[in-house]
Amino acid sequence: MTKTMLFDTWGTLVDNYSIADVIEQYVFESHIAQRIAQDWRFQQKWAMFHLTLSDNFVPHPALNEACLRWALELHNIDLGDDDIRTINDQYHKLRAYPDVINALSSIKDQGWVVKIVANPTKKMIEDHSKFAGTIKFIDEIISSGEEKQAFKPSPQVFEIGAERAGCPKEEILWVTGHQWEAFGAVRHGLKVAWTNRAQQPKLQIGIEPNYITKNLQELADIVAHDY
Repeated sequence: MTKTMLFDTWGTLVDNYSIADVIEQYVFESHIAQRIAQDWRFQQKWAMFHLTLSDNFVPHPALNEACLRWALELHNIDLGDDDIRTINDQYHKLRAYPDVINALSSIKDQGWVVKIVANPTKKMIEDHSKFAGTIKFIDEIISSGEEKQAFKPSPQVFEIGAERAGCPKEEILWVTGHQWEAFGAVRHGLKVAWTNRAQQPKLQIGIEPNYITKNLQELADIVAHDY
């Protein structure tokens, strides 16, 4: 029987904060670049939440650029439009977390179909997956932003993932690095794995992922025995 893992990508397979390496070339201080990267990501997530909750939509990469401009203004960094767009374009180049390549290789060897269901455009996902070296493990890329004009945790995202998984719902495992996304997947009746690299405390509200792991390799080892 086909079994499918549906992966998030930003913050799950690739590290958004690795963009600080690019920013540093423009601000000349690594700690400032890291703070901008963190605030860029912070505003990016909340912008997607707010747009989804208000039934609005602004596509990437335009939304991503707006959030970068916000982060630069927050830190009183004045860059020209060309530099800002160059930095934003480099968001297509995000590093994989150190555990990801070996873990994905193990998951594929176990017979899993691997699909991405994520907010960025398909091109953004393809580009950073090629840069990170994860593309060879991915069977399909599904952009909820392009196909549904909706961002996580909209129910539409989990619905399209379940529809395109190619197997019964009970054979799907939704994998994410975000607790809030795990809540949405659980609510949709999916089995869920939360890869909790930051070791955040679990919010005790009665919504339980099936698996909580420190990294993706730990999950790969667990499902090797459970499936």
